[in-house]
Amino acid sequence: MFANIQKKLLLTHPLLWNSKIALFSLLTLIFHLIFFLLGYSKGEIDFTDSNNFYDYGVDNTIIVFVSVLISILMFIIWLVYYSRNNAFKSFYPKGKFSLYKEWLLILSFCILNSTYAASFFYAQDLKARNYFSEKELSKRLEIISLSSLFVEGPYRESNFITEYKEGKYVQIERDSFHYGSRNYSLKSLMNKQLQGFTYFNDAKDSLMELKGKRWLIENKKNSIQLLFKEFFKISKEHNLSSNITPEKWFELIYDYPEFTKYINVGKTSKETSQNYNYYEGVNVNYSDEVVDESGATVLDTLSKTIKVVDGQEYIYSKYYVPFNALTKSYGKISRAYENPVVNLEFIMSLFYLAIGLSLCVFSFKITSGRNWLIAFVTLGLFGIISGIISVVISHSMTFPIIYILLFLGLLFYFAIILKAKESKGITGITINQTLWLMPAIIPISYAVLLDILKRTSGYYHSYTYGADGMKRKQFPRIEWLEEHYIHMFVLNIVFIFLFMLLFSIYIKKWKGIAEA
Repeated sequence: MFANIQKKLLLTHPLLWNSKIALFSLLTLIFHLIFFLLGYSKGEIDFTDSNNFYDYGVDNTIIVFVSVLISILMFIIWLVYYSRNNAFKSFYPKGKFSLYKEWLLILSFCILNSTYAASFFYAQDLKARNYFSEKELSKRLEIISLSSLFVEGPYRESNFITEYKEGKYVQIERDSFHYGSRNYSLKSLMNKQLQGFTYFNDAKDSLMELKGKRWLIENKKNSIQLLFKEFFKISKEHNLSSNITPEKWFELIYDYPEFTKYINVGKTSKETSQNYNYYEGVNVNYSDEVVDESGATVLDTLSKTIKVVDGQEYIYSKYYVPFNALTKSYGKISRAYENPVVNLEFIMSLFYLAIGLSLCVFSFKITSGRNWLIAFVTLGLFGIISGIISVVISHSMTFPIIYILLFLGLLFYFAIILKAKESKGITGITINQTLWLMPAIIPISYAVLLDILKRTSGYYHSYTYGADGMKRKQFPRIEWLEEHYIHMFVLNIVFIFLFMLLFSIYIKKWKGIAEA
């Protein structure tokens, strides 16, 4: 059966038969399916209250290593079979666009063979996103974020402020801060800092924090009680434990209007907790001490418990809710929506890798191993010399300008040889170098253009200093170019395809020129 398929390809689609793409593309698709299924299974979210915050890390590293290893082995095996027959060098009858089609086939295989990890990561994030719709996730994340104001965590305002007095900046210690229309103690709940998710931006986090603190200022007990009930509803859905009820939580923290006499509610049980002092930067002494009836400050032993680890004592809240478990699990779902691994930048990087590999293979097919090796060595030496010149001249744009001039020079030399039709000269070498330099010509030209605009517009000397600190003047053209760099890379891909379409036609004509 396999022999019959190969025979049919040879008779009806010789280009497919010669490139061996059909068989190897099928193999790559099978590997993609395997990586996709692995990724989907590994994308399952563990909602338990565990300390394993990095359970993706090791598996992901192994997957990347295995995918790279399979890609290299598959590429080598395909290259061995593909190199056995070269219709171009044997002067087989070929159509006008046959070389371009062959490059497209090479590129297709390189794309499929370079993106196994992408299938894994996409499936992993897809599984995470499938737990909840985006609307439902947004609602739940807001509940968890708002709840962070009422559990143990960092404070926003410091007990030191910097003021400018008598010609110098000095630090002044304080025990209160101004919020809204009044002062609050630094120990107040009004000083708590909201813990956000990647799904929300800073503006959204600020609005949610404002919302929660307005509830406190306006004494909206019902809103806070409803928040706690919704939080517990989510935690019970995932079978997470807590040693308090929503009503008890409200009782522990609510002290209108000062919000200073409250008992810290922990983010997890002491059995699974870590040292908050270490990773949160929270001054737990704010709530470890309370005032007794005589006005003396004492340790709040009723709300705190001591855990001894390796001889070291740690103080934790006796009361806790499964906040850490929810932020860990919902944080992964949040990232899968807002910042998936397989984003446009990731896809573009793999696509450019595939383009580079395809051009290396294509240039080898149309010239020879000797020309390919000489082109590689001479281009490397030229790069070293150009780098040395750049260092000596001490100008950041020296190397890019040399790069552009070299590419234009190689194109000009190829045009002269093609027009003369007398001898190929060293074009077997220069064609390789032209193909290798071509993919970066637009990005490098883009960088040179940006540098010219910055130097001629005074961008590098546009800082101003004022009461609000250091600022830069507005440069709309430069800012527009910097913001749309990804569109430049997309445009560059279009350029590569158009360049290869035209260049492959002229390479076919070049083949008919005598060697010497």
